[in-house]
Amino acid sequence: MIDAVDWTAVITGVDWTTVLVALVTGLTAAGGPYLIWLKQAKSERRSVRAALLAEVSALIEIVEIRGYLRDLRAAEATLSNLEQWQLDTLSSDDFQFQVPIGEHYNRVYQSNVNRLGSLSAREARMVVRFYQLADSVKADISEGGVLFSGSLGAEDFKDAADILETAMELGRQFVDSTPWWQFWHRGHFVDAGSDVKSGGSSQ
Repeated sequence: MIDAVDWTAVITGVDWTTVLVALVTGLTAAGGPYLIWLKQAKSERRSVRAALLAEVSALIEIVEIRGYLRDLRAAEATLSNLEQWQLDTLSSDDFQFQVPIGEHYNRVYQSNVNRLGSLSAREARMVVRFYQLADSVKADISEGGVLFSGSLGAEDFKDAADILETAMELGRQFVDSTPWWQFWHRGHFVDAGSDVKSGGSSQ
């Protein structure tokens, strides 16, 4: 017959302080790298979002200031109101829409395209669609594009205007979707350009 173990004596003899210290030390060692990763991921997410917000906001502002959408709609309206005999007297060179745009107009997006996963799924979709639509308009109004070369087709101008308008709506949604508290960091507001501001003055 096996003698019963006196567990009371075993438990009483355990140095629980030592056990707890060992457990805490082990958990800290295991969880430390994970906490560091979480902090780095949060910092990267804030950095990527702020950089993209700055570029998207700037592109929307440029389009608005230079009146690209307004001018595309004006050309569409003018051509739509012309009779065929009037169109026959015109040349496609009379309706050119030329905007030289550099390849790096979206350099922030290009630099962060591999880090879009740090954004929410909804934000990533908006950003990708915004730049795809912007690239489509760029192709039309840059050298070699249908509007750059000139067109008497009202639909060509309408298509470009519709795409540009959709891109701007997406860009505004992306900018407006970021709540103010995501720019609150260590008691300061961080603007889209990653500058820390407090009381309206730059630090």
